[in-house]
Amino acid sequence: MIRRINEDLHSLNIKYKDNNFIFIPSILLLLIGFTVYYFFGIEAAIIVELPLLTFVIIALLFHMYRSVEKDLEEERTQYQAIQSIYTFITPRYPLPSMSRWTAYPDLAETIVRECMINRPKLVVELGSGISTLITAYALEQHGEKDAHIISLDHSQKYAQKTQDLLTLHELEAKAQVLYSPLEPTQIGNKTYSWYNKDRLTTKDTIDILIVDGPPLKTNQLARYPALPLFFSKLSKECIIILDDAARPSEQQAVSQWLREFPGLKHEYICNKKGLSILRRTF
Repeated sequence: MIRRINEDLHSLNIKYKDNNFIFIPSILLLLIGFTVYYFFGIEAAIIVELPLLTFVIIALLFHMYRSVEKDLEEERTQYQAIQSIYTFITPRYPLPSMSRWTAYPDLAETIVRECMINRPKLVVELGSGISTLITAYALEQHGEKDAHIISLDHSQKYAQKTQDLLTLHELEAKAQVLYSPLEPTQIGNKTYSWYNKDRLTTKDTIDILIVDGPPLKTNQLARYPALPLFFSKLSKECIIILDDAARPSEQQAVSQWLREFPGLKHEYICNKKGLSILRRTF
């Protein structure tokens, strides 16, 4: 339970490590101050505390500077990714905002780049949204004539929302969103909540698999089942793109994939949410 809470905090981008950076020195300063005051009096406590307090304040300011600098660098990266997206795809209508709860621009840019370079025939996505829309545009404007994306979503509300977005942008021929509720699925000796695949009837092999669901709260290793359940359907040159790869559960899932499927090469992109790209090497 505690582990899951920590992961949820991490996914919300709450900087609890920054809070610890402030909280722990403050407690130490109080303890040292009270101890010196108890044994040597108020004057000695002030003499000891002032240099320590000055040091903590300087360290805190430096820490805040580094944190702001890192955030600004991340913002520059995301802005450049948005520019790249608009350079290579031409949307008919303005794209929705790409923020915390949607695909970040660098994920969308990665999808566009892989579609342009590898020209996939079939893209399967777990978890629909703006990434579905951008993938459909990339396939329409840079892919083969019959290239398309199929997206599975466990939420009927968001599946319909994505479908409406595709209709607005006139991309129904390039993308299909399937409402696929989560259900108990056995893998080895463990049971996971996973998408119902009954409506995924395509016989084509998958050239790009985008793993952006289900949500973290559904399982301890919510996205691990993606490869065990889809590996037999992957093409020989398939690319797997895993979002939120900075989270411990996703990192553990990738470690298990690499052990269980040794023909994979892993590339990790260290951005705010983390991005893992796995490629078959045979």
